[in-house]
Amino acid sequence: MIVEYFLEWVQSAPVSKRIAATDALVRAWLHSPLNEEEREETDAAITMLLEDPAPGVRLALAEGFGAWKSAPRHVITALARDNIDISAIVLSRSPVFYDAELIDVVATGMVEQQIAIACRPWISPALVAAICEVGHADACLGLLMNPVARFLNDDLHGMAERHGTVTEIRNLILERPELAPEIRILLINKLGEALNNFVSKRSWLSQSRADNVIRESCAKASIAFAANAADEDVDRVVKSLIATGSMTTSFLLRAICMGNITLAAKTFSELSGVRFARVETILTTDRRSAFKAVYDRAGLPNSAFGVFYCAISTWRRLLSSGSPINQSRLPFLVTREVLQSYNGKQDAVMDDILILLRKLAAETARESARSRATEIVNRSRQAHVDQIEDMAAEVIDLSEADLACFAESLEDELENLDADMEISTKGSEHPVQIETPVSIEANVTTVDFEVIPGEADDPQLDAFSLSQSILNQPVAEAA
Repeated sequence: MIVEYFLEWVQSAPVSKRIAATDALVRAWLHSPLNEEEREETDAAITMLLEDPAPGVRLALAEGFGAWKSAPRHVITALARDNIDISAIVLSRSPVFYDAELIDVVATGMVEQQIAIACRPWISPALVAAICEVGHADACLGLLMNPVARFLNDDLHGMAERHGTVTEIRNLILERPELAPEIRILLINKLGEALNNFVSKRSWLSQSRADNVIRESCAKASIAFAANAADEDVDRVVKSLIATGSMTTSFLLRAICMGNITLAAKTFSELSGVRFARVETILTTDRRSAFKAVYDRAGLPNSAFGVFYCAISTWRRLLSSGSPINQSRLPFLVTREVLQSYNGKQDAVMDDILILLRKLAAETARESARSRATEIVNRSRQAHVDQIEDMAAEVIDLSEADLACFAESLEDELENLDADMEISTKGSEHPVQIETPVSIEANVTTVDFEVIPGEADDPQLDAFSLSQSILNQPVAEAA
């Protein structure tokens, strides 16, 4: 009877009262001990409220049932198809949904619905994978900020591939401690892509110039990352670079000139199929024919073999010489020697290898000069510190007796100073009356001033203030 009365009353009740009644009906469903008939009637009344034209009524249903597992399933699924303010509530809270239903919403729903699903307090690996694969950038950002979300490397790789140019997403992925090295390499390239777009849109560089600058910068960053990576991570870096086509002849030559011989050895091993230990032995010993065989099996251009062999031989010779060489200057020395020994094509158009070597020579020369300048500054600072330490060492150490004598002498001087100040203070209580005429001679004019007794009563009036008052007095008045 109560439900029947409610259904009649709700047809004409104002919106505010319908919202309050809806909230009471939801609480009755969730917390009241209803029998089977009462539950069926209540369910019918709640279902009728889904068609209420007032969004506030449906919003009350979403907020009331949102986080409850016992909520009517057909009501939750209907609310999920409502407008975004209502559907986002149930999509972000309700445990009623199956993964397949949520994945379908991710694939076909609006961005706000994707964000709501990404922020759920519990989220399955399948749902994480779906958002990483097809989710909007904002949904992926919300997923990265969700502390309960657990990612596989494939998930993060797919997200980085799609949204790696978005700064917030890139930074959150890079902050993950167990991030795979190939994903870091991918994000380096995505950062370069974002910078390229930024520069090109503002016409700061031509497109071709921007492409070259970004490509070289990404290559340097990838080589520097590989230089600090663990051995097993270097293997994954090499495979990733080869798979993406980033491991070119120029890239490999740059790695060798920068001193990353391990990256070069693993690349030769991966491309040629020769064991890494075997390749490493060939590179550390002067075996030109064996290196030529590995080089040919790697599929590198025959015209560049001399450059590679010269670079590796130069590194081997410099490192085994035993002479003290600044490590930061080695790339410059290697590149300079390789460039001097290289015989490029003698025509109007320089070949790519010669252009690359000249770029590397310029880059390493700047780095060497910067390192040398830093070394000079540090040496100068150290010399200054040593000079101060030597001066401090020359200070005569005072004995305890000398320190005690100095303390007594200082105490006597302080007592004498206090006595003098006391006498001066007492003297200022009886001002001195000056009756003697004071004469000041300026240029050829002599002006006599007679200080009237009693005008020097101010204890603050000293010789300087007196002279200033005299000098400031008009000559005519004094006359």
